[in-house]
Amino acid sequence: MNSIKSLVKKHGSPIVLFSKKEFKKSYSSLQKFLPQVKHFYSLKPLPFEECVKIVSSCKGYVDVASLGELEMVKKVDPTMLSRCIYTHPIKKDAEIKSAFENGVDVMVVDNMEEIKKFLPYKDKVKILIRLGFPNDEAKCNLSERYGADEATFKELVNFAFDNQLNIIGASFHVGSQMQKPTEHINAIKKCKVFYDWVFKNHGTRFGTLDIGGGFPAKYNNSDMDLEKFCKPIGEALENFFPNTEIWSEPGRSVAANCMIAVSRVVGKTFKNGKMWYYLDDGVYGTYSGMMYEDITYELYSVKKSNEKPIASIFAGPTCDSVDIIVPNVMFQPLDIGDILFSKRIGAYSVTNRTRFNLLELAKVIPYDFDLEDFENISSSTSVSEEKNLIQKIFGTVFNHTVAPYRYFNKKKI
Repeated sequence: MNSIKSLVKKHGSPIVLFSKKEFKKSYSSLQKFLPQVKHFYSLKPLPFEECVKIVSSCKGYVDVASLGELEMVKKVDPTMLSRCIYTHPIKKDAEIKSAFENGVDVMVVDNMEEIKKFLPYKDKVKILIRLGFPNDEAKCNLSERYGADEATFKELVNFAFDNQLNIIGASFHVGSQMQKPTEHINAIKKCKVFYDWVFKNHGTRFGTLDIGGGFPAKYNNSDMDLEKFCKPIGEALENFFPNTEIWSEPGRSVAANCMIAVSRVVGKTFKNGKMWYYLDDGVYGTYSGMMYEDITYELYSVKKSNEKPIASIFAGPTCDSVDIIVPNVMFQPLDIGDILFSKRIGAYSVTNRTRFNLLELAKVIPYDFDLEDFENISSSTSVSEEKNLIQKIFGTVFNHTVAPYRYFNKKKI
């Protein structure tokens, strides 16, 4: 494996480091913490071919929401098509036909117009009814756009039984980046009530329940630990659905840890009482999650400095006034050419970025880093320990003496 130094020398900056090892670790963690669940990795946050290969190597499953994602799976590993579900609640007929032709037969609906599309395909399709559970605590309240309420659910079930459509169960998504498992548990309980209604009125017990995504990525210390998050969910599933096949659709929690963004200071100026630093990556690039996902990324610097932190603003490279990565924070003084990095930037970063101002996008470089090394730097209190860890990760990258970095605090100016 090439050193980071050779990668920076070859590709310049900004770059994004992609760790196959960290991606696999995150997916395997979900398999460990919720072993009774089939985890369909949602390609949306990071649709890399390598991700499909890793999920396949874990004997896992994939959630696709477009023909483009389906074609990627087919290209990488056609055998994975039999372990895919198509979860977009709204589909063109051409998309439905193509999915069936490729062996993907599980489809999601949440309204009457959508379920009618499957009347010509009743001998092929397996339907999940997506339920809506509105949740203001979620980063993205997905039930605002998709999901049937109780009355619509019953209407869809009745229609399906009247027209010999094969409904295998229900799905839900309580929202993105949840900080407590409470909403998952509440949704599981409500689904039990709905499933019991189906059995009472139609004599059928659905064999599948899809609990969606929403598992948290640990962007900072306040975010909930994944194992603690999953434990009560697993207990609820055992209590309410002991004989049901359980699926999930994790995305962010699997993808977040596997990428680290590396950028440089390309300009600086002191203005209105604050030092402005201009980086060669920004919110239209790798930091796009700040605009689309309401995620705040921490910046870290490798810099020998004993200078007092100063009021600082970090901006991206575009001409747009909203291209601000970190506003109004205390940070050690930096020089042009100094290096900054951000951890856990794998989810909804390269997916959402644009070519605004026709700027070059950060190159994605395969590099199997250990996230634990970066975490140890963040938590180390010993100067010698910090120096050794920084040397381990970055010591061959930049041609200057390394020393303990100082990362910004979140105190607003």
